[in-house]
Amino acid sequence: MDIVYIYKHSQANDLEIRLSLRSVARFYPTVGKVWIFGDRPHFLAEDTTIVEHVPADSLARALEMPTPIANLFRAMFVSSLIPDLSPEYLFFSDDFFLLREYAPEAARTIRYLEDLDKVEIRGKGLWIDALWRTYELLKRLGYPRLNFETHTPTYLRKKWVFDAYADLKDFTTADRWYGMLGPTSIMNHVLAKQSVELPLVSIRQEGARAGFWDAPPKYEDVAQACEGKLFFNCDDKAFGPDVRRYLLERFATPSKYEKPGSDAIVDDGRATATCFQVIV
Repeated sequence: MDIVYIYKHSQANDLEIRLSLRSVARFYPTVGKVWIFGDRPHFLAEDTTIVEHVPADSLARALEMPTPIANLFRAMFVSSLIPDLSPEYLFFSDDFFLLREYAPEAARTIRYLEDLDKVEIRGKGLWIDALWRTYELLKRLGYPRLNFETHTPTYLRKKWVFDAYADLKDFTTADRWYGMLGPTSIMNHVLAKQSVELPLVSIRQEGARAGFWDAPPKYEDVAQACEGKLFFNCDDKAFGPDVRRYLLERFATPSKYEKPGSDAIVDDGRATATCFQVIV
């Protein structure tokens, strides 16, 4: 089973995806091939039997879809069309990290965050607004309404993504936030339209994820939160010096996905290198 990263250059000079790939190499040895859709990390290995970069416009041009592709649902659809991608695969982001062995049965588990029908306080923000627009559309269309924005690897099948986009493409937009959210739209479509005999697990009940968002945590808090967990996730605001220190200690050894002789990681507790502002 392959992995697809949908990727844009990070403000930490591709450090997140570099460490994420190290976690995959260490804890998910049964992976087929890794595909990087979007921007190419500067350190990426040249061996295309194990990892390959696919520029967004190499597929989007056949669909007459403008690039860069900012909307994740659209990017998930276009990336699912990679010709040699395995029929079943895992969707990864650069801020997903594995913390212990990832068995095939765990990879094929469908995880959700919550039942949106039972959420009483909606909150505010661009992402929250997009989630609730997605919810209202799913409700109007008669689909289930679970939140699949778990920020952990998502098990997908190419057919699932194709069918979901075919039915819901009129509700997607080029805007990053305005259209329907990708994982929640696709997986609720799967529940409504497909016959699936796979585990459906609440990630909160499973207790397998540690995460920090909105502010950088202390090293001790990161280490304690990650103890015994399978997944770790943090957003850009939380990817501070202590998170970087923890991950660099856990994944100090270069992986097969890195070009031999590529520049060494040097972290001084502040910025890691040149900042990029590129959107896939």
